Amino acid sequence: MNRLLAFLLGLLLTLPALADSAFGPGGNTVSLAVTATTGRVLYQATPSHPNVRIFNSGTVAAFVACGDVSIVATTGSGMPVAPGTVEVIGCPGTYVAAITASGTATIYLTPGTGI
Repeated sequence: MNRLLAFLLGLLLTLPALADSAFGPGGNTVSLAVTATTGRVLYQATPSHPNVRIFNSGTVAAFVACGDVSIVATTGSGMPVAPGTVEVIGCPGTYVAAITASGTATIYLTPGTGI
């Protein structure tokens, strides 16, 4: 019983470290030219690489959404990614859609694990 408790305590102490692990790429980076009309791109998400790192290299915010081949991004429902920033999100599906309110941006998407 004491061994089991020690094991469980050790496991619990390592969970925060696992949750805060650095992002590790797990596939090829793809880019998407984002305009005021929604666009989408296929990226290589897998069950072992469920997160996507999004880098917005543009000068305007990009609003992103994840899903299947029919996913559409809107400025009202997409997650904003500020210009010049990186976000790592859990992304169900294998497509990312994006749109800008005005102007253009390029976003880079890399599947992986961690934050």
